[in-house]
Amino acid sequence: MPKQIVDLRKKKPIPEISSSSRTDSRSSKDISRKKTKRIRVVPRDYPRKSASINKIEWVAPEFTKYKKDKRWFVLPALAALVIIIAAFLLKNFLLVVLIILSAFVIYIYALKEPRKIKFGISGKGVQIDKRLYGFENLKSFWIFYDPPEIKEISLQSGKTFIPYIRVPLGKQNPVEIRRLLLKFLPEKPHKESRIDEFARKNRF
Repeated sequence: MPKQIVDLRKKKPIPEISSSSRTDSRSSKDISRKKTKRIRVVPRDYPRKSASINKIEWVAPEFTKYKKDKRWFVLPALAALVIIIAAFLLKNFLLVVLIILSAFVIYIYALKEPRKIKFGISGKGVQIDKRLYGFENLKSFWIFYDPPEIKEISLQSGKTFIPYIRVPLGKQNPVEIRRLLLKFLPEKPHKESRIDEFARKNRF
């Protein structure tokens, strides 16, 4: 019986794909693409290049200076005068000297202009002017941010007399500062000291 010979030159007709099946396949591909598409949400105030930042430097005033009117100087002067008179009547001359010296220091400090200081954060620690605070000597950090008055970093140190170190942020983005500090220190809430709160409320 002779073998059947298949002619490879003759191409078999390819069955046509209906338009409905084409649209179904395309729609299924589009759906799969939409499902696998990743969406990344970036906050508006979040810097795009912050992931590669390993060092930040800036210049800011060492403290916030508030505008003071004549009443700000008159009221403390009257209070100091009353205490001095009472101390004289009680013959407590040491208290008189202390009140006079304290009033003089407050007056000089109230008129003092803040210096421009260079600050920086790197892998070594936090730089304040010419002094470096290493991360091994710091316990935690917290950022007080309530512009325009409160914009500063609070660093918890291991020292008894100076438990917290305040660093003014100036015009720096707190998001960048926080992201960099989290690489080296834990973030824990700090409380504002009564002295700082009193000075801020009284525009000192």
